[in-house]
Amino acid sequence: MGQRLVISVFLGLLALTVGCGKDQSLVDSKPAEPSGDYDVASPSKEIIAQNVLAVQLAARHEFESRTTFAPTEPIQASLYLTDSSHIEPRRISALLVSDEAVVEEQSITIGADEKRQEFDFRFAKTPRPLGIYRIRFVEIARSNGKPVLLAQLFLNVE
Repeated sequence: MGQRLVISVFLGLLALTVGCGKDQSLVDSKPAEPSGDYDVASPSKEIIAQNVLAVQLAARHEFESRTTFAPTEPIQASLYLTDSSHIEPRRISALLVSDEAVVEEQSITIGADEKRQEFDFRFAKTPRPLGIYRIRFVEIARSNGKPVLLAQLFLNVE
């Protein structure tokens, strides 16, 4: 009877091992590609720097409602920063970029005595070519002169 029990346990463990090996191949397989029945939403913004509270494709007193614009309409964007204890002269720039080429640039210069935290930008150069665009928000402090990428917005012109 003891020998039968050992053989039964051994066969059970062997079956379990083989079964787990087959299931592992399912775990290693790639997920199914999404069908074309629905669109997967792409991110519309990316906040990079810690001092950025928010960024949006709208003026600061409005709500962001879309990420697609016509070639002839202006594009508004706003940036919100935290209150900084270290104040120095700096410049906040917003670059409208397509295929790594700057299409238009807006800049706001801030003095050492200003504690400005909200910034509105408006890109009005039209018509602009159809395609995928990015707005890159960059800060350049006078002390180091190196541009620091704060955030990015992603949009389409159709």
